[in-house]
Amino acid sequence: MSSHTRPVLRRPVVLAACLSVVLGTVGYLAFDPGSASAAVAKQAIPASAARTGAGGANTAQVVKAAGAFLATLSDEQKDAVLYDFDDEVKTTGWSNFPTPVVERNGLKLGDLTDAQDAAAMKVMEAALSKQGYEELVEIRKADDYLASLSDTGDGSSATPTATPTATRTPPSGAPTDGTVGGPGGGGGGGGANFGSEWYYISFFGQPSRTGEFTVQYGGHHAAYNITYAGNNVTMSPTLTAVEPEEFIWDDKAYAPLADKRAATVGAVQSLTADELAAAEIDGSFDDLYLGPGNDGPFPTEPEGVLVGSLTKKQQAKVTAMLRTWVDDLDEKAAARLLAKYVSEYDETYIGWSGGTTIDNDQTYVRLDGPSAWIEFSNQPGASTDEIHQHTIFRDETSDYGWE
Repeated sequence: MSSHTRPVLRRPVVLAACLSVVLGTVGYLAFDPGSASAAVAKQAIPASAARTGAGGANTAQVVKAAGAFLATLSDEQKDAVLYDFDDEVKTTGWSNFPTPVVERNGLKLGDLTDAQDAAAMKVMEAALSKQGYEELVEIRKADDYLASLSDTGDGSSATPTATPTATRTPPSGAPTDGTVGGPGGGGGGGGANFGSEWYYISFFGQPSRTGEFTVQYGGHHAAYNITYAGNNVTMSPTLTAVEPEEFIWDDKAYAPLADKRAATVGAVQSLTADELAAAEIDGSFDDLYLGPGNDGPFPTEPEGVLVGSLTKKQQAKVTAMLRTWVDDLDEKAAARLLAKYVSEYDETYIGWSGGTTIDNDQTYVRLDGPSAWIEFSNQPGASTDEIHQHTIFRDETSDYGWE
C-alpha cells in the first residue's frame, strides 16, 4: 500500500478467464477524504515520472473537474470511488467484456443522479481531446444500440454469442500458455448487460496537481487508465473497441473508430509486397495479445518491419495511425507524446497477421516501439453478424504510471 493515502474502500472484483468467471472479494476499511487530500497534496512527484514523462498535461483542469464531481457525492459514494493509488484492482477492473462478466471499479454511472453523471463525464471531457471525447460518447451509444437489439424489458440484455477462441502460436517472448491474449480477451460474454448506464468511474489516488493519481473509466468496449503526475500524463493502457462498426441511433449515423480503422489499414497497406512479407508476425491472433487481463510481459523480440527503414511517405502513414490513438488525449500532452514516439521510429516496428483489409475478420496489426504499443484486432460478430474491432494502446515506459 502506498504511503500517501489512508486505506480506502476496496471493491469486489470479478476476474474473467475466457468465459469462466472467478469471484474474488477483498476487504475494506474506512476512508477520510479530507485527510487523504491533505496527504496527497504534499506527495512529491515520483522521480521516475520526471524522467520518462513527456509533459504538457492539463492536470489542473482534470483535478478541477474531478473535485467538482467528488463534491456531488455522498460520503458512501466517495468511499466507493476512491482507491489507494497502488491498489491491485486497478489492473483487473477493466475489460472488453460487459458487466457482470468482469466487474468494474468505482461507481456505476447508471446509479448516479443526472447531475452526478454529467459531472463524471466532465472529468473525461477534461482528460480527453475533443476527438477522444466524441469517440467515447459514440462507443457508449454503440452499447446502447446493442442493448436495444435484445432488450428484455428489465434493463438487461440477452446473452450474446461468444466468439470461439482459436489455437494460436505465441510470438517471441510471449507467455507459452498456448494462447495469445489474456483472460479478458475474446468477443462477447455471458449474461451481459449492455448500455451506457453500465459504465463506471473510479480514482486511484486523490486527484491532485502534485501527487500521482489515475482516472479509471470504462465499461463494455472502452477502458481508460489515465495517470497524472504533476505535468506528466500517460493513458496506458487504454482499450477502445466497437460493435457494430456503423449504426444509426436516434436518426443519426455513427461510425466509432472509423479513423483508427482507416489509418491502420492505410499504414499496413502502404508497405510493398516484400515489406508485407517481412512484416508478417508469426502465429495467428483472434484477439489482443496484451489486452485486458494480460499486462505483459511485452515481447522481447519485436516483429514486423522497422518503421525507420520505410520511406517518408510510408512513415507519414504510420504517424497518421499513431495519431488516431495518441490524439485521443488532451491536445498539448498528445502533441508531446506523438513527437516522442515518432523520434523512436528507428526502434519501432509495424507488423500484421491474418490479413490486411478491414473486411477480413482475421486482420491483426501491431505497432511495437520502445514506448508506443498499439494493437488493432478485427473480430467476428459477437452480438451482431458484422465484423467489429478491439484495440489497445499502451506505453511500455508508463503502463499504469511510471513504475
